[in-house]
Amino acid sequence: MHDYRFIFKSFSLFFKYKPIKLIFLFFITLFIGFSQGISIVLLIPLLELISPDQNKTSHNKWTESLNSIFNHIGIGVNLELILVLFAICLLMVAVFNYYQAIMQAAYQQEFSYQSRKRLFKKIINSDWTFLNGKSKHDYVQVLTTEIPKMTTYYYFYLGLATKIIFILSFISIALMLSIKFTLFIVFMGLIVFIFLRKYLIKAAILGDGNIQAFRKMLKHIDDFWLTVKMAKVHNSEEFYYKKFDESNTLMLNLQYKQLKNRAVPQFLFTIAGILSLIVVVYIAYRIVQIPLTSLFVLILLFARIFPQFVGINNDMNMIVSLVESVKMVLALDMEIPDRDFEKKITMGKIEFNHKLEIKNLNFAYDPNNPIFINFSETISANKITGIIGKTGCGKTTFIDIIAGLQKAGDDVVLVDGIKLTNEKLSIWRNELGYLPQDSFFIDGSIRENLIWDSGQNLSDEQILDVLKEVNADQIVLTQKLGLDTSIINYQYHFSGGERQRLALARVLIRKPKLLLLDEATSALDYETEMQIMDCLVRLKNDVTIVFVTHRQNLKQYFDKIIDLNCM
Repeated sequence: MHDYRFIFKSFSLFFKYKPIKLIFLFFITLFIGFSQGISIVLLIPLLELISPDQNKTSHNKWTESLNSIFNHIGIGVNLELILVLFAICLLMVAVFNYYQAIMQAAYQQEFSYQSRKRLFKKIINSDWTFLNGKSKHDYVQVLTTEIPKMTTYYYFYLGLATKIIFILSFISIALMLSIKFTLFIVFMGLIVFIFLRKYLIKAAILGDGNIQAFRKMLKHIDDFWLTVKMAKVHNSEEFYYKKFDESNTLMLNLQYKQLKNRAVPQFLFTIAGILSLIVVVYIAYRIVQIPLTSLFVLILLFARIFPQFVGINNDMNMIVSLVESVKMVLALDMEIPDRDFEKKITMGKIEFNHKLEIKNLNFAYDPNNPIFINFSETISANKITGIIGKTGCGKTTFIDIIAGLQKAGDDVVLVDGIKLTNEKLSIWRNELGYLPQDSFFIDGSIRENLIWDSGQNLSDEQILDVLKEVNADQIVLTQKLGLDTSIINYQYHFSGGERQRLALARVLIRKPKLLLLDEATSALDYETEMQIMDCLVRLKNDVTIVFVTHRQNLKQYFDKIIDLNCM
C-alpha cells in the first residue's frame, strides 16, 4: 500500500529545510504531551482535597508523593496550592500550544514558499528542448496545487507524531494507575485500527483520482480561454460548459467519497471507544473497586487516549490520499536538473561586425531523417538574410541553432571567427532579439509590456523613440492613457499589424545585434506586411536581420536568400 522507501525519500526533502527548527518543534510537542498528562494527574489530589472526607489520611500514591515533595521544602499541601499548580500547568500548555501552532504554521508556509520558488527556478532554467516537450498543465498544477498538498502531507505527518507523543504520555501515566485497563484500551484501539486498514487503501486510490480530475478541469479552463473567440463565433459555449462540468462533477464525487472514507472510520472508532470505556468503568468500579478519584482521572485519560487513535487514523487517511500529489512534485523535482541563472556577463562581449558562419552542420531530431547534413552558410552583418523553404525543411530549427536553443556542437556556429561554445552562449543571447509569428503580451500596461525583459529603466521619451522607428508611436499616443494603458486579452485590443509592430518595438528596446524573425508577418495582410518590411529595411543599418518565411513575395527585401529546399 504505502511505499516506505518513498516516505524516506519525501522526508529527505522536508528535513533539508531548517532541520533544527523541526527538531525544536518536536521537543515542544513532546513537552506539551507530558504537561497535559501532569495537569490531569494533579486532579487526583485536587479531588481528594475537595471531597467530603478530605480530612482522612489519603493512601493514594500520587497524593502521598506530592505531600512528600512539598513537606520536604516546608510547604503544606492545600486547595489553594493545588489550584495554583493546576492553573500553571494549564497556562503552560496553552502558551506552548499557541507557540507551537504559530511556529508550525510558519514552518509549513515557508517550506511551501521555498519549494515553489526552487522548482520554478529549475523549470525556467531548463533547456528549451526539454520544456518544449512538456505539458504546461502539469507544471501549473504542481506549482499551484500539488506543492500546497505536499505541505499538507507533511503537516499530517507532524500531526501523526504529535498524537503518538500524546498517546505515549497519557499511557505512561495511565499505566501507573492501572496496567490492565490501560493495556485493554490500547489493545482495543490497535484492533480497530487494523480492522479499518482497508479505508487507507481506498484513500490512496481516491487521492490519485482527484489529481486526474483536477488536471482535466485545468485543461478544460485553459482550452476555453485559448479558443474563446472561436467559442463565441461558433456559438459553442454549451460544449465547453459540458466539458468543464464533466471534470467538475467527477471532482465533486471523488471529494464526497474522500469525506465519507474518512468519516466512517472516525464513527467506528468512536463507537469502539465508547464501548471500551463503558467496560473499563464498570469493571473498575464494580469489581476491582479503584478509588473514585483515581477512576475519574483514569476515565479522563482514556477519554483523551481513544480520540488520539481516531485522529491517527484520520491523519493516515489524509497522508495516503496525498501520496500521489507528493510523488508528482518529487518526480518533477528529480526530472529537472538544478541550475543557477546564467550570469549577465558584460565583459568580453561577442562583437558581430562582419559575419556569422555555419560550418558543417549535422542535425536530426530523428536519426533516420536528418534535417541538415554537412550544411554550411554565411550570414553577413547589417543585412537582411531570408531563410525560405517548404514546411518541415528546418527553417525554425536553423534559427534555433543560431540562438543556441538546439545544440549542434562547439565548432558549428562562429561569430566574427569566435566559436559559440556553451560558455559563450549566455553572452551571445544578450545580443539577440527574437520575434515569433504569434506575438504575446502579458496583462498589464503597454509600458510594462514594452520593457518586459529588457532589464532597462527607460524614460517615456526613449520608449517612444523606439516606437517611432517601427511606426508604432501613434498606436500608443491614440490611447487615452498612452503608455499607462492597461491591456488585457491583448490579442483583441489591437489589430494584427499593430501587435507585430509593438512586439518588434519590444525586441528593439533590447538593442540586439542580431534580430531573428520566425514567420513574423505570415498572419498579416499584404499592406501591413509591406509596412513591417519597410521598417526592417530602415533598421538593417543598426541590426543584422535573419527572416524566416515561406512567402515568395518578400524576396525583394532580402540582401541574401538561403533556400533550405536546395540542400
